[in-house]
Amino acid sequence: MHTLRLDRLVYAVALLHSWLGPPSQKWAFCSCSCWPCAEARQRKYLRRQKREWIMPPAKLRENTDYMNREFIAKIRSDKSLTDPVEYYLSGKGADRPPFNLFVVDQKTGFVKITGVLDREKCPSYHLTGVAKFTNGTTAEADIPLTVIVVDENDNPPTFELYAGNVSESSSKGTFIMQISAKDKDQAGTINSNISYSIVSQEPAGTGHMFYIDKYSGKLYVKEPTLDREDVDFYKLVIKGTDMAGAKNGLTGTGNVEVKVMDINDNIPTLEKTEYAGSVDENVADVIVMKIKALDDDLHHTDNWLTVFKIAKGNEDNIFSIETDKETNEGILKLIKPLDFEEVQNLELGLEILNPKPDAPAKSYPIKIAVNNVPEGPAFIPDTKKVPVSEDPKDAPEDGVLTVFAAVDPDTGKTAEDVSYAKAYDPDNWFTIDEETAEIKLIKAPDRESPFLVNGTYIAKILAITKDMPAKTATGTIAIEVTDSNDHCPTLTTTYNHLCTDVKTVYVTGFDEDVSPNGAPFTFRIITEGTNGKWEVEVINDTTAALHTSEALWPGQYALQVEVLDAQGLSCPEHEVFTVDVCTCGETKHCAPKSARQASTRSELSAPAIGLLLMALCLLLCELIIPLLLLFCQCGGADTVFPDQFSDLPFDVKEHLISYHTEGKGEDKVG
Repeated sequence: MHTLRLDRLVYAVALLHSWLGPPSQKWAFCSCSCWPCAEARQRKYLRRQKREWIMPPAKLRENTDYMNREFIAKIRSDKSLTDPVEYYLSGKGADRPPFNLFVVDQKTGFVKITGVLDREKCPSYHLTGVAKFTNGTTAEADIPLTVIVVDENDNPPTFELYAGNVSESSSKGTFIMQISAKDKDQAGTINSNISYSIVSQEPAGTGHMFYIDKYSGKLYVKEPTLDREDVDFYKLVIKGTDMAGAKNGLTGTGNVEVKVMDINDNIPTLEKTEYAGSVDENVADVIVMKIKALDDDLHHTDNWLTVFKIAKGNEDNIFSIETDKETNEGILKLIKPLDFEEVQNLELGLEILNPKPDAPAKSYPIKIAVNNVPEGPAFIPDTKKVPVSEDPKDAPEDGVLTVFAAVDPDTGKTAEDVSYAKAYDPDNWFTIDEETAEIKLIKAPDRESPFLVNGTYIAKILAITKDMPAKTATGTIAIEVTDSNDHCPTLTTTYNHLCTDVKTVYVTGFDEDVSPNGAPFTFRIITEGTNGKWEVEVINDTTAALHTSEALWPGQYALQVEVLDAQGLSCPEHEVFTVDVCTCGETKHCAPKSARQASTRSELSAPAIGLLLMALCLLLCELIIPLLLLFCQCGGADTVFPDQFSDLPFDVKEHLISYHTEGKGEDKVG
């Protein structure tokens, strides 16, 4: 009965469509198996009209078996009412991977599914229905067929390993890191809405040190008692539950690692409350002791390293201390030698510091004893200055310049069982007695010697003990040579030249002696032996100007000049200062006479040689030509060369004139 009523309804609808006119859509899609579309379309007495259908996508749940159903959808072309039509599917899931997941009955258009769908693999399938006549031609335009896979909560949350760090003593609520689980179920649905919680903490300690926001997954500090020195690493197990944490939600767990970072919250201390040590006298650059510092902060970091400081007892910088960064030990060093005879005990105040701002500075006493060590001889002082005059009259009669003996530092008395020798005597000035250390001069001191530096002759001697192994001490002798007036002053030059229009010349003195036996100099003109009248004007301690008031003619002028030092000493013979006066050109420069003479000779040499050659040629002509003519006239040549000579065409006597005159010829007015 129901089928009959449906047939009548289909007939009525078809009749109504024929009245309303043709729509643009040619296809009909039936998703209900109880609607006998085929029978309605097969009524031949209905005229086929185009119809428009809006076909909703087919929705199929994942993980559900629809394979036993007759069809999940239907496609049918109106043209099957008149001609046989075959149906096909194309698209992913049909003729593309995964192949044949959806198939269609070519005759009926029933679409079936051959497998179970998984939304996480493919959330939807976009198929295309194709209708063709049996001859292969297209019956209709393709129709889209979309299959949407409905999500089910079939995937639990998953976690990656999370690692973060937080400083010790962090306050409650300090953010550590963001935890995010992943869920393959459809995003934005209850199936992927995850709730977070902490399952366990390792080590457990006194309770959970952290908490996690159940909705956001952010991890925070729960208790402000994190202490790296107690626990420096925590491992948490985090649980995620989808369905917003509902009891039927799926769960998953993951691991979170939290490293507790060190801060400088511990002050350093020493192993002992006080320290004691000893050092030998007369040594330096040695380690006195090593002092271990204790600090609970993280080793080999700045929070752990200790700064050592000698706060008391090191005013003379005898000691130094530095930190060994590998062991955190303070290394106390002696950097200056100590003398047991001067000090036997020392006490230092040691402070240890730390970068922690509010750490108090504690002082630790260090007592150091100085050990007495048998010492070798020493020269005290190590340099002895000995003045000596270079004047032989002031030399000591016995030749002993001085005695420089070594002493025993322990007793302060002259050292015993030692012998002396020279170590350095560059010009061999002295000898030293190997038993008494008497120093005798064997060469007269000379202040002008090149071996002196600032008037001092430096030499060195050795004191050598006679025990084995021998100890050696070195002493320095500084022989300070005082100057004597043993050199007379001289002129630095005894020649100069002047132009005729200049009336001043300058002279400069020099003396190998030093003050007070040298400058200032006094210059005098000795009239006898001096050309012209000259006056002396002092310019400075070593230079004077010589002026003449007379006109100077070109030529040489000799001036007898006497130079006296500050003590009035002058050389026995007066020096002759030669002035060469000449006429100067535009350059206002007068060259020396010798140079001018050489220049004159150089300029006149070429013309002179030319004149000499001309005169010689004339002389040869006067002598040789007549002889040749005479020889030809006498016939002497005919005898020897009969065919090569002939007579002159003129009388030789009329053309050859003999001049028997010498001297300068007379000027004639022509």
